[in-house]
Amino acid sequence: MMIKAVKNIIIISNGRFGDAVYLKKKIAEMQDRLIICCDGAAYNMAQAKIKPDVIIGDMDSIDAAQLGNCRMTGIEIIKYPSEKDFTDTELALDYALKLDPVVVHIWGALGGRIDHTLANIFLLKKGEEAGIKTCLLDEYGEAFLAQKEVVFTDAVGCTVSILALSPKVEGITLNGFAYLLNNETLRKGETRGLSNYIKESPARINFLSGELLVIRYWQNNLFPEAA
Repeated sequence: MMIKAVKNIIIISNGRFGDAVYLKKKIAEMQDRLIICCDGAAYNMAQAKIKPDVIIGDMDSIDAAQLGNCRMTGIEIIKYPSEKDFTDTELALDYALKLDPVVVHIWGALGGRIDHTLANIFLLKKGEEAGIKTCLLDEYGEAFLAQKEVVFTDAVGCTVSILALSPKVEGITLNGFAYLLNNETLRKGETRGLSNYIKESPARINFLSGELLVIRYWQNNLFPEAA
């Protein structure tokens, strides 16, 4: 089955599934959307009564009965060999990028195994190289690679952290934050960009060069460890 290009794609990875109610809310807010499920997340999707459009993976984490039911309900199944070089999340992202969306949202990519979480953060670079906005999100917040300017509106009190993914990020200026920067450099491995918070709206992040990871939490003082 040929899938047409869509504006919004949400990939459901097989990490911590998180709050299904919040996920449904985010999906409902997306117009012109496509849902891609990595095979290991299919069980949680079924429990949450969310029907994906596509299931991608080696199908080692979904039983034959459920897989057959998915086929009967019109879900496209894309199966890869179990001996593959890439994670199911990366395969899903590759598929998504070919559809030339405006935004790719990746859910279930945070928490759980540290190696998978880090790999998923690095996948943001693949989206950036394709010229497509890509972010990781859950009910607590979002992570994305910044363009030259990031603007936050209606986010007073939200915690925002910035980290250099390249050896250095130069020309960083923060406005509307509790702790300001003015044309400064952040180096890879430094932690001084963590746990800033927004004091004024709109708040802005500007920088001149490098790769800057931005992590924004939706609510004031609500983090995964608090749960």
